[in-house]
Amino acid sequence: MDDDLKLNMLHKQHILDDPWSPVARFRLLSRGVNENVRLMESSLVAGDCACLACGNCVDACPVFKINAGMMFDQNQRSSMSLENHVQDECRRCYRCVQSCPQVGKDRKEYTAGFRRTEKIVHLLAAFTIVALAGTGVSHHHYGAVLGATDANILKYAHRTIGILSLGVPFLYYKFDVVHFRRTIKKIFSWESSDREWMKNKFANIFKKSSDKKIPRNEFNPWQKIWYLFIISFFPVLYLSGLSAIVFGGSMNSTSLFKLNVFHMAFALPFDIMLFIHIYMKYIREWVRDSLRLFKNYRETKSLVYTKNMPY
Repeated sequence: MDDDLKLNMLHKQHILDDPWSPVARFRLLSRGVNENVRLMESSLVAGDCACLACGNCVDACPVFKINAGMMFDQNQRSSMSLENHVQDECRRCYRCVQSCPQVGKDRKEYTAGFRRTEKIVHLLAAFTIVALAGTGVSHHHYGAVLGATDANILKYAHRTIGILSLGVPFLYYKFDVVHFRRTIKKIFSWESSDREWMKNKFANIFKKSSDKKIPRNEFNPWQKIWYLFIISFFPVLYLSGLSAIVFGGSMNSTSLFKLNVFHMAFALPFDIMLFIHIYMKYIREWVRDSLRLFKNYRETKSLVYTKNMPY
């Protein structure tokens, strides 16, 4: 690999791991439809490549939709407008890069695979957590009313998924050690900005008149708490569950009952935190979209979004 190619790879990795909308900088490293490019070699990625103001990145960005809604004014449908609204709330979804006509196909393919391991690991972790919660609750709370076969299937499914889930962090480390270390570093890094974020968050919750903007930037304190919660509670759940499997047969009924209660006592707040996580990430946005649709229907008597449309 020659030096120019190595430098290009470093540029792309730096851009995509930086929590800032990457589309404008990514155009600089791409062969698009416009040749108006000026690149300053004195810094990592500095310069400009003409934005066509097509608005594709604006329409694709989920953060822009939350912060600014739908933007119809053409002079605001540019990557500069995108950066001004998103700032450090970028979620690193790279939809802006994927939608930009100034970014070549090869760069889009690189972007699509840049966080592939991270996404697969997150999907596996989400599946195992939901499956463990579902099988655990079903077996412990409804095992008595189920048939013996169904109860045993739930019991062994719970144990098997629990054992398999131990391999998730090892897969992450094996296939993407760079992002694994980045995640660990971010989780355990608490700065003054995090304390300010928490202060504004509580002010926003308990003081309805508060106008403090709460950015949902990557690894905000809520997310860090969720990760720390998983790291702290999962070992306790594993050890208590393993103890029930290994020593349950030799325990008397009272000791086994206490161990199961201890296990469930740690599982319950975990399930609650899981629901909060799903609510914050998905359900809240669905509710907001539904309320916007209802408000638009009340004003226009139509389900077609027509507010601010430039007729």
